[in-house]
Amino acid sequence: MINALIERWRLETHTFHFPVGECAVTLEDVAVILGLPTNGLPVTGPTMSRFEALEAECLHQFGIAPSKNDCRGSFIKLMWFRSVRDRIVLNNDVHMQMYVKCHIMLLFGKILFADKSGAAVH
Repeated sequence: MINALIERWRLETHTFHFPVGECAVTLEDVAVILGLPTNGLPVTGPTMSRFEALEAECLHQFGIAPSKNDCRGSFIKLMWFRSVRDRIVLNNDVHMQMYVKCHIMLLFGKILFADKSGAAVH
């Protein structure tokens, strides 16, 4: 997400350029919109560039891993997230969390951090 934000930052105007227009986003805006706390230690982690790491993380988060055809380098095709989300039966909290995670990844890939193709999310 940080790489996507860095790519969209316009130094001359101090704004982010999103597919829906330009906006200045403050940390307070993020906290209010997403309901995320902004106090405490930052959350960071490694960038997954190996397919095996990406596969393991998806298996952990979604209970299923993408095939190599569903990925493009360290990007996962949005079609994979749609198909996983559409197959989830919302009968318990774990499945609901998986559904929400898929939906969030689709929002990231389509709205907030879309790549130029609009077909994958990092």
